Amino acid sequence: MGPADYTAAEGVSAGETPSSKGARERPKGPSSLYRLDVWRAAVFLARRLPHFVLGRLAVQGAQGYWLVSRARRRVVYENVLPVVRGDRLAARIATRELFAQFGLKLADLWRYESGLSIYNLFDHLTGWEHFETAQARGRGVLFLTIHLGNWEFGAPLLTQRGIKLQVITLEEPGEQFTEFRQAARVRWGIETLPLGNDPFAAVEIIRRLEANSSVALLMDRPPAGTAARVKLFEREFDASMSAAELARATGCALLPVYLPRTSRGYSAQILPAIAYDRQEIGSREGRVALTQKIMQAFEPAIRLYVNQWFHFVPIWPQ
Repeated sequence: MGPADYTAAEGVSAGETPSSKGARERPKGPSSLYRLDVWRAAVFLARRLPHFVLGRLAVQGAQGYWLVSRARRRVVYENVLPVVRGDRLAARIATRELFAQFGLKLADLWRYESGLSIYNLFDHLTGWEHFETAQARGRGVLFLTIHLGNWEFGAPLLTQRGIKLQVITLEEPGEQFTEFRQAARVRWGIETLPLGNDPFAAVEIIRRLEANSSVALLMDRPPAGTAARVKLFEREFDASMSAAELARATGCALLPVYLPRTSRGYSAQILPAIAYDRQEIGSREGRVALTQKIMQAFEPAIRLYVNQWFHFVPIWPQ
């Protein structure tokens, strides 16, 4: 594979600069394949096919998508480039690997949503003592995660240990799709709170945290109304300020967690709680600073598992 082949893999035509190509072709939303009928069919197959067969099919499908979807391929390449310190060859390799890893992630997720056991897919969990310390404070635990590995799998791992978890999500494309995925989580004893236009959603989350419940929140793809501009890998990045807002309201513990896929299975990593002064986050500047601190805690994990940091829309502000 020569330089011209790698240029094509990035999604750049000869005689065209990456910036001009990217500006014209940057998809802003999810793939048209991410819809209820396709997802329902995949979950149906997950109940009936051997898991290794489903995984192989999913990887082949993801690699085929990498091959034909030039614009999406370009977006992923641009997303990972700052993580690998501008190394273009490393970004090209990570991009191709990322699509294959996403196929494996989907196969595992469809098995989970079909109701079949996934506990054999786990390797180990580290940092449980951080959760026990946080829960003992009695102010609620806010698990903070990112779109790395299979972030959905943290919830069943906690329920297996007797921890009831509420998961904060964005609404899916369509009400029926949202309900379908909610129902899949309910089978595992997991509550879902989609954040849409409901003005009382935050009030309910605060109430749960004040009752010393555990809540999970994704940090790295926030709605515009809850985004704070921070620095990630020395680049501007929009992260969710909801964690800082909830910390100000409740004094809850902030626990970063991530679940990468390794050669031996999923490895759940709970990091030490993010320390903060409740008075200092009374101002917006203080809450932005706390959001920055949270995202910095994830930088080592993203570098280590860059081919599992799943973002298929642009994440770096122009």
